[in-house]
Amino acid sequence: MRTGLLVGFTLSLFACDAPFAPDAPAIDPDAPLIHITTPERGVFAGNVQTVDVKGTVSDDDGSVTSVTVNDVTANVLPDGTFAVTVPVIAGTNLLHAIARDAGGNTGKETRAVVAGPEKTLDRTIPAAVTASMSAQTFNAIAQGAGAYVMAADLTAIAQPMNPVLDLGGGPDCLYAQARITKVDLAGADFDLVPTSGGLQFAAVLENVEVGLHLQYAASCLDGSRDVTVGATRVRVAGLMAFVADDSGFDFKLQNPDVQLTGFDVDLSGVPGAVVDLLDLDTKMGPVLAWATERFVTPLLNKSLAGLNDTKSLDVLGKTIDVTITPADVRFDVTGAQIVLDTVLRARGDSGRFVYVENVRPVLDSSKGFQVAISDDAANQMFTSLWSAGGLDATIDLKTGPYGEVGTLYDAVEISAKAPPFIDASGDKLGLTLGDLIITFKNGGATATEVALNAKLAVAIATNADGTLRLDVGEPTVYVDILDEGVEGANPLSGSEFEAIVSFALSRAVAAGSGAVGAIPMPGAGGVAVQNVSVGQQTGYMVVNGDLQ
Repeated sequence: MRTGLLVGFTLSLFACDAPFAPDAPAIDPDAPLIHITTPERGVFAGNVQTVDVKGTVSDDDGSVTSVTVNDVTANVLPDGTFAVTVPVIAGTNLLHAIARDAGGNTGKETRAVVAGPEKTLDRTIPAAVTASMSAQTFNAIAQGAGAYVMAADLTAIAQPMNPVLDLGGGPDCLYAQARITKVDLAGADFDLVPTSGGLQFAAVLENVEVGLHLQYAASCLDGSRDVTVGATRVRVAGLMAFVADDSGFDFKLQNPDVQLTGFDVDLSGVPGAVVDLLDLDTKMGPVLAWATERFVTPLLNKSLAGLNDTKSLDVLGKTIDVTITPADVRFDVTGAQIVLDTVLRARGDSGRFVYVENVRPVLDSSKGFQVAISDDAANQMFTSLWSAGGLDATIDLKTGPYGEVGTLYDAVEISAKAPPFIDASGDKLGLTLGDLIITFKNGGATATEVALNAKLAVAIATNADGTLRLDVGEPTVYVDILDEGVEGANPLSGSEFEAIVSFALSRAVAAGSGAVGAIPMPGAGGVAVQNVSVGQQTGYMVVNGDLQ
């Protein structure tokens, strides 16, 4: 069977080896025809460093001058068969075969092969994510907390703990209960300073007013009353410790020291026994400490929202379960480093994935914001998603805005022969998509079929709420026109090929973006981050950012 010309192009240029000619054939009739017969598309070759590549090459005038696969020259026999041994690295490799003839014409084909050591998909990835947050980050979070508190509905934040006072064990003949009905303050100032074991926390609240609804009984006589507790100044200090358990991550204020200045409350008309039971000048201290903690911890928890809140995600129609376990949490005067183990799996997966142990990166706590994500964690999720069929699809082209390709064909079937793979161990960070087989149909018959392989840059993007996510950048795509399963020849015109490639490219970008976007990312506590970039270090994707 004849295979087609491989065309490499990028999204922005949408250019190939030659400009598209709308009425000309997509395959250059003067180019040599080259076809890889071994290995098959998407084969798992095992833990090997080389792959034997075999195939056939032909040219109308028999003037083939060379065949290379990944720039390694192949031995071509008189019958047109060729063989070559090509180095491969761990992960999804693309094999680029190029045949040249005496006239300078080139024929090309690309396919994917997976190599490297493998582990079962249920494996926990140690030190999968490391988040480094500097002292400046926590200072910025503290500054933002003041603005957050002044704009927030403090009453709604405080009311879930009602009754805030429940004394005497009632209702009975002597008891008192107090429920918050209102919280107002004129100003708020916060400090968060990293120290051993957590964050040294201090808050100063100005002109605090807390409305309470009292219900009580004295000598078995019931009563109720609304009162306002006030203080010209409330200072709360203590250690904000990072805690983690099966329910997630949180910050807790330990051993708070509360100082009230200008405390005032009017309890006239409340029986003396109840006043003594309430003892509001001492009992309101812990209540205000708790309320202050609730004002600040949402911002601290938001800094870990990408890791803490999402336990499952929908990615390309499949559910990804995210399991995160803290492995190491360290606070010192420079900031914090939080190391997490992960398992990222799609429901319904099976098999094994390429796993290469990485060296934990060295992060700089003096930087504003850094996150390192193991490529093993990403590749576990990619292979799991792939094995669960997340990259496969059948699309009715007559029911949506599919452009020109929707006028050419009735439906398309997409099947991925190899899992996506990220390699963060070399000098360039990128995502490989291997052997997406895209079959276009009219009625029940296959009209044309292409194989798409792609290299996509990994980028960092900012969501509307200021949080960060991994994304893909400009792709380089290789497309082979196939004859397998196509009745007769596959004589695509240039315009037809352009429509097919445009559609295939959009699927590649969507698949890549959806896959890398599912990787959990911490935020920066609502603090604006600028100059954000992503690179690679010892098998980790490292995201850097400066605080505004």
